[in-house]
Amino acid sequence: MIALERVKPLRLHKNEVLLNRLSKNHVKRPLIESEQRKRMAGYQGEKASDYFVKKLPEKEYLIFHGLRLQNGDSFFQMDTMILSKKLTLNLEIKNYIGTIYFDSKHKQLIQSVNNLEKAYLCPIVQAKRQREEWTNWLKERKIQLPLDYLVVISNPSTIIKSDPQYYEAQRNVIHPQEIGERMNKLSMQYTEDQLTSNDIKKLAKLLIKNHIPETYDVLSYFKIPETDIITGVQCLQCEKFGMERIHGTWHCPTCQLKNKDAHLQAMNDYFLLINSTITNKKLCEFLHLSSPYTASRLLKKMNLPYTGSKKGRMYTQKN
Repeated sequence: MIALERVKPLRLHKNEVLLNRLSKNHVKRPLIESEQRKRMAGYQGEKASDYFVKKLPEKEYLIFHGLRLQNGDSFFQMDTMILSKKLTLNLEIKNYIGTIYFDSKHKQLIQSVNNLEKAYLCPIVQAKRQREEWTNWLKERKIQLPLDYLVVISNPSTIIKSDPQYYEAQRNVIHPQEIGERMNKLSMQYTEDQLTSNDIKKLAKLLIKNHIPETYDVLSYFKIPETDIITGVQCLQCEKFGMERIHGTWHCPTCQLKNKDAHLQAMNDYFLLINSTITNKKLCEFLHLSSPYTASRLLKKMNLPYTGSKKGRMYTQKN
């Protein structure tokens, strides 16, 4: 059963909005686009693996996608964690193409595509680090469970190789279609139940309660000043910025589209890029409104939580 659904990462959402509100020739655009391609490939790889995870018997396993927990001052996140009465299994999911080679001596993954080689930190090292964090998290709560891991190479066309001495690569690296078979082998390896059904329910509730979704200040990450952001309401049809509010409706001067709620997307963009709070004055600036009374009506209609009164009122994004 899926206990924690996979959601599109906040980083992908914010990067998309940022790219949409930056000029086409912005100096940081190539960097953001490169980052977005890598993260989108990772997300697509995770979703491809999810197909095979869903085929596991629902009554035997609880599935947590993207579970992010805190250990002291640091956080760790597991791409997919599978919980049963016998063990927990962490899936470290990678989306590589071409041929990959696991090097035990230098703890590297070497990717070869079109006769070009590129080295990465070995995902086995990453998976073992996550297992250590997960072990410490459970120990802190006096929970004992066998913990195992698999590195899942999500692209079925990727050729996997390793040096003969790298036993962990031979044992722990698979393609997603092997997940079911490996779970069966692990169930035979770990024969005794460590948790009762009631224990499983309690642990699942504890994990959901302690799950902390990632926060991400996209402008700070890419070192982009707020003044570089294109403001205004974007037309839902021609995608040009600069819709005008006339008699309670947004009008696009380019394609003549009319829409009463076109500002909602702009508001969402603001909350993703700039801040989770907004004032009447800031709304006027971002939506290009000349009237604070119009801004006030829009804010009231959105029914946002707020603090303060009159000119000092601060509106907060809904959770």
